Amino acid sequence: MFKFLYELLCGKNVDPTYATDVYPFVGMFTLLTVLLFVALFYVALGRWKPVWYNLKHWFVTLIILLVFGFFLAFTKSKEVTGEDTHTSFMWKLAFVNVLFTFIYFLVFSLLFKKISIFAKHTPF
Repeated sequence: MFKFLYELLCGKNVDPTYATDVYPFVGMFTLLTVLLFVALFYVALGRWKPVWYNLKHWFVTLIILLVFGFFLAFTKSKEVTGEDTHTSFMWKLAFVNVLFTFIYFLVFSLLFKKISIFAKHTPF
C-alpha cells in the first residue's frame, strides 16, 4: 500500500531498497505517529482540561508532526540507501511524506474530535 502511494507521487526509484525497506517503514511509522499524536491531543489532553482546545495548539501539534515526517523520511532513506550525499529523490520523498502527514493528521482530527470533550470544534 505505501509503495503505491509513494511511487504515485514520487515516481519509481531504480533502487529496490526504497520499495522494500524505506516506503513500508516510513509509511507505517508516520501513520502510527500521527495516530498517537491525534489520540493524545483529542482523547488525553482534550478530555483533561479546557486548555488544549484552541487552534493554536492544533497548529503547533501539526507543525511538530510535519517536521517529524520530513526528517523521518529523509533520514531513513539516507540510512537505508547508504548514500553519502542527499539525492533529489530523498528530498522529494521527504516532502511527499510531509503531505501524507498533513492528510493523516487532518483525517484523524476529523474522526477523533468527536471523542473529545473540550476540543470538539478544533480545527473547525
